[in-house]
Amino acid sequence: MFMLGADEVEPHDDDAGQATARIVTLMTPAEKARLESKARRANLSLGEFIRRAVEAYDPQERDQLVELAELACRFREGAERASAAVDRANANVRATVGQLARERNRPLDP
Repeated sequence: MFMLGADEVEPHDDDAGQATARIVTLMTPAEKARLESKARRANLSLGEFIRRAVEAYDPQERDQLVELAELACRFREGAERASAAVDRANANVRATVGQLARERNRPLDP
């Protein structure tokens, strides 16, 4: 569970210098442990890890990923249909070549 007071959040300003604003966030001990573990694996302080995560977060990204997944699914379906059409075309070509070969070996009608 995260709890932020609206008055605690200040706009980001890269030129503001040293970070001095604080945000208190409540979470379970397990959530905190996971967060600390991720920060350690990234070789970052917990505060720097959280700042970078906040900067990287884009609420529209999930919708974009869902849309991308849907497009990938439709692409795969289209590729499967195209592959099946190519297989049918190859079968028709083989049948036509066989028929032409048989006709070439058949004597002409007088």
